[in-house]
Amino acid sequence: MKIGIMSDLHLYNKTINLKHALSKLRDSDIVLIVGDIADRAQENQYDIAANLISEYFVSVPVYCVSGNHDNPARDDTAYRKFETMINPEYKTAVDESGGFYKYINDNVDLIGLNPVYHQKLFFFSNKGEQLAFLRKKLNESKAEYHIVMCHPPLIAHNPQRTANMTSYIAAEQNERLQKIIDENKKVIFISGHTHVSPDIEFDASHNNLYINDGSICPTSTKNGVNKTQQGNVITLEIKEGGVSVIVKGIHNEKTFTDTFIILETLQ
Repeated sequence: MKIGIMSDLHLYNKTINLKHALSKLRDSDIVLIVGDIADRAQENQYDIAANLISEYFVSVPVYCVSGNHDNPARDDTAYRKFETMINPEYKTAVDESGGFYKYINDNVDLIGLNPVYHQKLFFFSNKGEQLAFLRKKLNESKAEYHIVMCHPPLIAHNPQRTANMTSYIAAEQNERLQKIIDENKKVIFISGHTHVSPDIEFDASHNNLYINDGSICPTSTKNGVNKTQQGNVITLEIKEGGVSVIVKGIHNEKTFTDTFIILETLQ
């Protein structure tokens, strides 16, 4: 099964990066978008994204979670409309806590988390209802692999982490979320938000995989554009014996596409 992954579209009014990204994922069985879809959370931006997605993926299911740019001032109204525009299944898949669950097949199920963003901090409202929802679904699941989508990475698997770095997710909830993941095996935790080159970590002690997707947008630095990050998507393939992760550059195919392939066996 091939799962296409992209994040941080930051769609404003130019669509070139998104078109390149979508074209790289045409052979996917399902596509995941890990937040920050519209740069200003405006309906017309979501309309553009939805129209392009439906053009490239006529019969391929697309699932998404929100990022901080999708819920400015804690308002995700336009984003929630976008969910059902790209996939009517959201009408029944979204839980009252704000997260969603989708059983894909015996190999894979999918859980989406949508933390609120306020004053540069992500948190799960109503005393972390979505975290209770996540634990319940993981405990009930009969699938072999569990994909958890969440725009901000956990602090322990943040590619930018430093010794004194503050977690993107409120500290107590970050700890709770990490504990829930650690209680389970064959969890593939997919995040975005960082805009750095893709980062893949295999936690052998818990048999879980962490993918920070980077961004389809080139990342600017103080000295201009970081040449190692020209925008990327990821293909995650779940097959007999393990999981392969292939990073594809959306522009410079010769130097970035398939820069590395990671094969981990989750048993």
